Order: sequence, then structure tokens, then C-alpha cells
Amino acid sequence: MDPTDHWFEQKLDHFNRNRSSSSWQQVASQDYNPDKPNHAITQLSETTNRSQGLEVEYLKIQIRKKNCRWSLGVGAMFLINIHMKFPLNKRDLSTASLRFLSSKQAVADIVHFRTEIAKKLGLTKNKWVAFGRYYGGSLAVWSRLTQPSLFAAAVGSTAIIKAKVNFNEYFEVVYKNLVTHNMECARAVSEALQFIVTLLQHPEFFSTLQNQFKLCNPLASNSNMEKVYFMQNLMRFVSRIGSRTSTRRKENEVSIDEFCDTMRNTTLGLPYSRFTRIENLILKKKNMTCFETNYNTFLKALNYSSISNISNRGGRQWFYQRCTEFGLFITTDSKEHPFSGLTLRDLIQQCSDVFGPKFNYNLVLWGVEVTNTLFTGYNINGNKVIFPNSLLDPWHTLGITKDISQDLPAVVIKGESFCKDMLEPKDTDSAELIQAREKIFQILQTWLME
Repeated sequence: MDPTDHWFEQKLDHFNRNRSSSSWQQVASQDYNPDKPNHAITQLSETTNRSQGLEVEYLKIQIRKKNCRWSLGVGAMFLINIHMKFPLNKRDLSTASLRFLSSKQAVADIVHFRTEIAKKLGLTKNKWVAFGRYYGGSLAVWSRLTQPSLFAAAVGSTAIIKAKVNFNEYFEVVYKNLVTHNMECARAVSEALQFIVTLLQHPEFFSTLQNQFKLCNPLASNSNMEKVYFMQNLMRFVSRIGSRTSTRRKENEVSIDEFCDTMRNTTLGLPYSRFTRIENLILKKKNMTCFETNYNTFLKALNYSSISNISNRGGRQWFYQRCTEFGLFITTDSKEHPFSGLTLRDLIQQCSDVFGPKFNYNLVLWGVEVTNTLFTGYNINGNKVIFPNSLLDPWHTLGITKDISQDLPAVVIKGESFCKDMLEPKDTDSAELIQAREKIFQILQTWLME
């Protein structure tokens, strides 16, 4: 049966009675089990402005494919909680409107949604399970831990459990993955990137960089942030490839095998030349005519505050939360890898450039401390929460990778990348991934039968 859409009215600010008349709306999509449901499963999406019908349809289709087995297996109704936050009388993503966007408000939204929709659908006596991945996984975990009477269990795939200003461990994992795959490849990558950092110190080489990397715009010689954003995008290429498995990838992606074969091929020139060859191949596979690294273009995209732009899929909102609550700035500050070029100071400058000068280091630090105090970081007290994490995924370092107790289990998936346990099962799935999904399913079955 096809899911049915509902608009659910929420409070704009759950912690200020003077604003109780203002409200926002979110979509609740239902996927019914043919039989009478014994339980209810709600999937918590990441912060988004996905208000377009096309995007909602896409989410529903993906949910049916990915999580039908959970609903059918435990006899549940599936509800998709698509999170959108803005004042109804304003309906934009201005900085003034985004002040209502926080994880604290989001958990309150989820609690209110669960309570009211249960009354509406006659599910007040049913057991509810919260699912989510990444930030949505954090919300699922925190909803169960703070409201155990409302949620019988939670699954937080790659859930960020502790906020951190400087997420310098990210590239430690990427480099370790490359070293594990091939030490010679890892060494060549680090040499290439270091050479690029050196070239960026000399404006006379900017035209060479533009031509060889097929940049959409010339590098601005008088802008440090332009150079930072260029390196940020190059490092994103490396991190995505370095977090992939050898065998399973999309057709338009470069595998880690292909990447390392090229980086080790000395007939192609120095490591820098091999790296440009890989970057050009990635552009070709993705049908991109040029590589966009213009900082002003980046700022323009993140400053776009209309909710009608379907291309803005939560980037501004999530960036706001990073600048005010989570940090998670992926720097190259660690001494555990040879990469460089991305400092905490420069990455936080992006917050100031997008939202204004008060969005600085002190605000980020304060927000991270508040988040970790509110949700207790790694000091988890509660039960019946599952923490799946994939070891190739750098985000696992901010999650739970060891069992806290029998009722707070970690499901660690070796040789897999970001949130693979939440994706649609495929014939090519590894034995580890299949076993992880089955373990999650069996644990949930046991808990829901109690």
C-alpha cells in the first residue's frame, strides 16, 4: 500500500510559551503493514527543507525499499518524519528564522509528533521504535534516552554521540584506510596533496592549477578562503574514495582500487600528475565540465534562504547547526597523518562569512559544550539503543563502537562505509553487512517481544 502524506502542525518553540501561537509543519508519511500493526517505527530524517513533492516521493520510495523488512518483520506501521523548521508566517531560512533550529528543539518536535500522531492513528498502546542515520541517528538515540516511556527502542546508524569543535580524527581514518589498502598509494597521495599546498602559496601557479584541475573559475590570488575551499574540495575527493570498499560502488564513482592503481603508476609522472588524472576522471564520470571551487559561489549557495529552491537540500540548515551546536569541522590538524591545508581557524571563518561575525570560535565552542551537557556525550544512561557503525566511515570515531551493556549494543561493520546498514539490501552485500542487518533485526525482535 502506498504511503499517505500528512501535514503535522508543530510548535515553533517548545520552550517559550509566548511563541506557542507560531508554528511550523512537517510531513508524516505512513507505510502500512497489511495486518493490524503491533508496533510503530518512525524514521527521523536529517535537517532539511525538503518541501517539494518530488523529494518527498523519492524519500517514500527509498523508505519502502530499505525498511519494508523492518516493518514486516516486527509487524509494524512505518512513519517517515521529515524534519522542516521555519516560522509559518515567514517561511524562509534566514538567520533569524534558523535560531529556532536546534537538536533540543528537534527532540521536542519528535516527542510531540510521536504523542499526537499516536492519538490520531490509535497507536497509543503500541511500541514505537526510532530509526535514523547520521544526525537523524543522533535524534533517534536521544529521543529514546530522554523519553523511554514514548520510544521502546532506537537504532542510530552512524549516530554522532559527542559534538566536537575540531574533528581532526576524520582524516586519520581516511589515511589509515589508504595505508591499509596500499602503503605506496597512501604515500603518493600525501606527496601530491603536499605539492598542491605548496603551489597554492605561489599565485604564479594558479593558472596551472586552473587548467590541470579544470576549475570553473580562476583562483582568486588575494583570497585565502578561496585556497582553503579549493583544498577542502580536493580533500573531499580523497575522503570519499578512501572511505569506500573495493568492490561495491556506483557506476559513476572511482573505486579505491582504480584510484590506487593510478596513484602508484609511475609512468604517469609525479604523484601530482597522477592525482590530476584521477580528478579529471572523476569529473568525466560525473558528467561535470569543470570543478567548482569558487568560494563566492559557495557562500552564495549557503546564503540562499528561500525554501522553494529544491537544490538546497539542507546544506544551509546543517551548516548553521554545525556553527552553533556541533562543530565537526574536518581539519588536517592531526599529527597522525601527513595531510595539511585545512585549519580550524579557516573553517570557522566560513561560519562568520555565511551567518555574520558573531558566529565565531567562541560561539561554536559554547554550542558544543551545551550540546554535550544536554545529551551527555559518551556518558550514556539508558537501554535498548542499537549503535551501528562502519569502520571505513570516519564518522564512527564520534559514535559508539563497543558495547556499553547488553541493552546498549554496538554493531560494528568491518570493511563498510557510511550508513550501509540503512541502505537497500543488494546481492553484492558483504557477509559482514548482511550479518549486521540480521543482528539489528534480531535484537529489535527480542526487545519488542518483551
